[in-house]
Amino acid sequence: MIYKPQARKDAFLVLYQWDMKGEPIESLIEEYISANNISLQDRRRYMRKLVRTFMEHSVEIDKLIAEYSEKWDIDRVGFIERNILRIAIAELLYISAKNPKITISDYIKLAQKYAGKNCARFVNGILGRVLREKLGIQD
Repeated sequence: MIYKPQARKDAFLVLYQWDMKGEPIESLIEEYISANNISLQDRRRYMRKLVRTFMEHSVEIDKLIAEYSEKWDIDRVGFIERNILRIAIAELLYISAKNPKITISDYIKLAQKYAGKNCARFVNGILGRVLREKLGIQD
């Protein structure tokens, strides 16, 4: 499953573009695959699955982010944090990651890479709550 961390990053970047541009998600997925020459079929498939899963459950996921963000409206959460959380929560709640702690670790690394330590702490806090309260796993 070595392709999963890269597919998570791909899904985050596609969702980030969608959030910024507002263009149709399917065309953004295909543009991204083409522009980044993603040839590994498993990576493409998993990235699509992550994005589509978020799109199917976007209302519930955004409500959960707002609730766990101390009642902040979803629009007040930064673009990077918001879209990392969207993909992560979609994977954790609706795809049932085999090892949720490794999954969360991948998303924290993305947050740190794209937005720094404060963003990573915020993402870690929200995903920790998801782990405990929604999945019943203690960190």
